[in-house]
Amino acid sequence: MKKFVIALMAVMMVAGIALAKPVLEKPVTPYNANGRAAEAEPNDDYLTANPLVVGDDMTAAIDPAGEMDFFAFTATAGMEITFETLAGDIGDTKMYLFDVDGVTQLDYDDDGGEGYYSLITYAFTADGTYFVQVIGYGATYEGTYILTATEADPPCPTPANNTCEGALPLPLGETFTFDNCGATNDYDPTSDGCTGYAAVGIDVVYYVDLIADQQFTISASSSYDTSIYLVTDCGDVVGSCMAGDDVYGEPEMIIFDAGENPGRYYMIFDGYSSTGEGIWEVTTDGVVATDPVSFDGLKALYR
Repeated sequence: MKKFVIALMAVMMVAGIALAKPVLEKPVTPYNANGRAAEAEPNDDYLTANPLVVGDDMTAAIDPAGEMDFFAFTATAGMEITFETLAGDIGDTKMYLFDVDGVTQLDYDDDGGEGYYSLITYAFTADGTYFVQVIGYGATYEGTYILTATEADPPCPTPANNTCEGALPLPLGETFTFDNCGATNDYDPTSDGCTGYAAVGIDVVYYVDLIADQQFTISASSSYDTSIYLVTDCGDVVGSCMAGDDVYGEPEMIIFDAGENPGRYYMIFDGYSSTGEGIWEVTTDGVVATDPVSFDGLKALYR
């Protein structure tokens, strides 16, 4: 029986008959193309491939059923491109990426896109014209689709204040924003630390200089679960953490009084999980003295 099933599957593959896939929970919404490009037949092999350009939505169709479409894409070394078929009415596509010779397969995808549409992301290592082939899932599939080529955004530069060595002065008495894109994960208060939770997200650092008995308040939030903590030694964030907060769904807040411990403090803006990236909004109060401060105390901070 097992041999019969294997033999039947082989015959179906040769005949181009597609195995049925589960019905999608939600239908795929048709894509509204920008109208910049349209397929021109014949383009059934790499020698007749239509040019495909980043940002031009290619309106195309598998018609008649069982045919194939080829598109030529000119890449330069270092480009990372996402090729994606988007919904017309064919319902299910397969995609191949071929090298500059038109026959050496570099990549393949069936259902990487939305629903049963296909998607390939590929980083090109050499200049040249490459070829994308789109076919229906099975020999009986026909209909329209949209093919797009999208270049990945260049990576964000690493922020100057990615670590304590480059920490920036904390703006006091104002609301400000920053984007942590490009930062790395360098600090973690751990679940045994002053926030009560580990923070494995990317982090950036600001500093504030306080004299004895000075106090400041800070609140911070982003679109994900954030964590903030104030330390005196970035080489030992657990042991030197003076205050921290990590409350899901609410802005994090710290009210800190330097008391008898004047000096430089590092304010670390972190994330509970490794997926946290985005814009932060931070509000600080200006420092206030909780006890009268002498002129000598002020001078001591800058010695």
